[in-house]
Amino acid sequence: MEFRIQKAEFIRGLRLAQSIADRKSTMPMLANVLLRVSGKSKLLCVATDLNVSLSAELKVSHGVEGGLTVGAKALHDIVVNLPGDELTLKKVENNWAEIKAGKVSYRVVGMPDRDYPKVPDHREAPFSEIEAGTLREMIDRTLFSVCNDETRFHLNGVLFEANGSTARMVSTDGHRLSRVDRSLPGGPQLSAGVIIPKKGLLEIKKILDGAGSSRLAVKTPYLFLQVDDLTLAVKLIEAQFPPYEQVIPKSHKRSAVVDRSLFIDGIKRAQLMSSETRGVKLSFGENGFTIASDNPDLGEVREEIDADYTGEPVAIGFNPKYVIELLTQMHSDQVAIDLGGELDPGLLRPLAGDDYVGVIMPMRI
Repeated sequence: MEFRIQKAEFIRGLRLAQSIADRKSTMPMLANVLLRVSGKSKLLCVATDLNVSLSAELKVSHGVEGGLTVGAKALHDIVVNLPGDELTLKKVENNWAEIKAGKVSYRVVGMPDRDYPKVPDHREAPFSEIEAGTLREMIDRTLFSVCNDETRFHLNGVLFEANGSTARMVSTDGHRLSRVDRSLPGGPQLSAGVIIPKKGLLEIKKILDGAGSSRLAVKTPYLFLQVDDLTLAVKLIEAQFPPYEQVIPKSHKRSAVVDRSLFIDGIKRAQLMSSETRGVKLSFGENGFTIASDNPDLGEVREEIDADYTGEPVAIGFNPKYVIELLTQMHSDQVAIDLGGELDPGLLRPLAGDDYVGVIMPMRI
């Protein structure tokens, strides 16, 4: 096996491959990237951790057919630091790789390609062309509230629902929930929602960076995403997502409308006096609400925020980190805070132009 390739072209495949390759696995092969030349001008670059797989078809010249696997991170770092714009890679004895650029020559330990795990086949998946920016935005606005507790694996990803014209993403960690709806014409038609794991979503975001359009398919147990000549396969979480609609309050006795920037700044100031067990206290009344926080080891803070409030007075405690993360994902100048009682979840939503909601469970104060 041998090929010549533009350095920038090689890095394009290796950048994603080395982030997927699993260096902590008990299978040493999963830390490698598979390089396989077919014909004289095509190089298949593959990486997998058995849950997320990348296949990149890269353009090469002077190709000699054959295959090899090499440590993904080491190869990426070598290629990034090579001089010039072009390099050659050749398979030599004992499955070593010889890499040359200008006056620089590396010899790197490799492994035979026949031992590399088979990656999911996307050729018969029902692809739909969708706008990459919309998908990336939906991921951004739900990824932060995914549960990181691996024992609750049914919450370790984002629920994705689609009917061919609209799509929805939902995530929750049991303490807060985020839900976004978007128009996705021509998108997939799913009979039931699927759960996309967090690592898969992070890799999807990378492949969508700078892309205009993308192709998406769900063929259980995988979700496939294509951007140009890059194909990502993500193994879905096979579990039942909780009935999230039951968590989202349908009615409320109290509601406030507030400037989003003022709200974020006030919560950030109060967060300085909070702790993991003591949140911030929001006291709503006729002229708006007061944000307060106290910490026996630090001190206390109190700030009045102007808002349009309707309903009986109420005081409720929230984790400030959750409030800030949710408000940061909203783009409206004003947001609405819908409340029940002091022990009921609070619902936050942009006041106009955005089908996005967040729910935060209260803290005892």
